[in-house]
Amino acid sequence: MQGGLQFAIAALFVTTSACAHRGGTPADPDQLRPHAAPVSVNVTNNSQSAMEIFVVGRGTSYHMGTVAPGIPRRFELPPVMIAAGGHVQFLAQASGAGPRVQSDEVMVAPGDVVDFEITTNLVGSRATVRP
Repeated sequence: MQGGLQFAIAALFVTTSACAHRGGTPADPDQLRPHAAPVSVNVTNNSQSAMEIFVVGRGTSYHMGTVAPGIPRRFELPPVMIAAGGHVQFLAQASGAGPRVQSDEVMVAPGDVVDFEITTNLVGSRATVRP
């Protein structure tokens, strides 16, 4: 009887060890790749001045960088901005506290590409998402 108990405990230990080892790994490694894909943001600045670019979401604001007039730039969203829902807005403000424009809210997912176009008069500026 005692031999059976020792066998049961050993089997339980081996099973627990195997589960603990595999706990953080998916059955298919390709499962994680879509979630790890960054969200790219292409900014085209057609205004007359350099613009500071921000992304706003989940109650936080993140400064992405500066885009000079007529020179497109590419950024990547911080993963925390898409971690819970992916509802974000893009904001552009002329360097030195000048005029600013904010896009409508867009929903992004890992692997998406966002085109944020800042127009000459700022009013028609918009962000569009393409998968």
